[in-house]
Amino acid sequence: MRAVLARACGRVGWLGAVIGAAVALAAGWAGASASPAGAAVQAPWAPATPKAAARTCGTATGPFTVQGTQVLAGNGQAFVSYGTTVPGLQFLDWRTFAQVDLDKIEATARSWCANTVRLQLNQDNLVSPDGTGLNRAYLTAIETEVTAAEQHHLVVVLNDNTEFGPPAVSRAQKGPTPATEIFWKDLAALYGHDPQVIFDLFNEPRAYSPGMSLAQTWQLWHDGGVFRGVSYPFGMAQLAQYVRSTLGAQNLFWIEGPELASTFAGMVSQQALLKTSGIVYSVHHPAGLHDAASWDAGFGYLVTTGAAPVVNGEWTNYEPAPGTGSSAPHSYCWQDAPVTVPAYLRYLAAHGIGLNVYQLQPGYMIKSYHDMSVPSTISAVTWSCQANREPQPGQGAGSLVLAWYQQQNGQSA
Repeated sequence: MRAVLARACGRVGWLGAVIGAAVALAAGWAGASASPAGAAVQAPWAPATPKAAARTCGTATGPFTVQGTQVLAGNGQAFVSYGTTVPGLQFLDWRTFAQVDLDKIEATARSWCANTVRLQLNQDNLVSPDGTGLNRAYLTAIETEVTAAEQHHLVVVLNDNTEFGPPAVSRAQKGPTPATEIFWKDLAALYGHDPQVIFDLFNEPRAYSPGMSLAQTWQLWHDGGVFRGVSYPFGMAQLAQYVRSTLGAQNLFWIEGPELASTFAGMVSQQALLKTSGIVYSVHHPAGLHDAASWDAGFGYLVTTGAAPVVNGEWTNYEPAPGTGSSAPHSYCWQDAPVTVPAYLRYLAAHGIGLNVYQLQPGYMIKSYHDMSVPSTISAVTWSCQANREPQPGQGAGSLVLAWYQQQNGQSA
């Protein structure tokens, strides 16, 4: 997750009606009253409370394979990931988050109609910055969370994050390093043949500066190089091949793009598609305008041209914490969210692209830790991405996502 964040059952045909109703329901929960300005009227399909609807939700069982632009589960059916990110293990004080992580995993399975949980891990916590150690207590903590998720019949994504190590170290770990290979060597020994586990090989590659040409961007991402005086001896291509061939991992891989995983624009034209098998390209917080043309250019074209499958591996929309100063809206808050978030969910469904939200935290996807089944809401009347202009603080896209997960991954009871 970016440091600034503080760290297929359904059918597309009737999704527009469902999402439209969800917008109305979200505003209703947020306390908006009916008015000519477009405040909500609760739709007749909406449940009386914001808890998960009385239905069963789909689960998926591996091994997972790639066929064209689809991922197939072990039964040969299409697998689309619907899930949440659980980030406690990425922090230096990871022990503090042990119980809340387990609570989030349980809520993901029981209340959010999800089939996937993405666990963010810290490379330095496991193997030390130079890759010479092995923290067995930390490894046990990883095993505990993976076991809990699998007991809830979730697919588990293990993500290597280098953003939350000691500051002097994390600033220099903007791309994969030899320590990244050691990290995956240790995890592949445990999970390289676990059909329920997906490897998300490197979180938000950051070896990028504005003004770099497409060729420079994709060459550095693909092959490594020197960035701001730091040598990256290999890129994502060699890392993926190492984990697949040298370590023999049979898992599905999620591969994130450059510029903090915000885009895959230009990857095909620059011949940067990876040749390793079993790859899904994972976009985070898409760059650019919030419309179909921008999404097509940034990642959707990989699906429409038959190049590769795509997942939105990390995404959220919520108001920033109230403050006195003004600032430009960040990628986690779309000023036009009441309209564009439903449109974005329709776009993902139409392209068979899954979604993994960040995260079950108050003010983000939920209202409080007291009951993680109660989602955050957006009111079209009071939504604001300006910290100093929030008539109703604490809004988020949780109810829209929950309704979408129920529609996409819900099954008849």
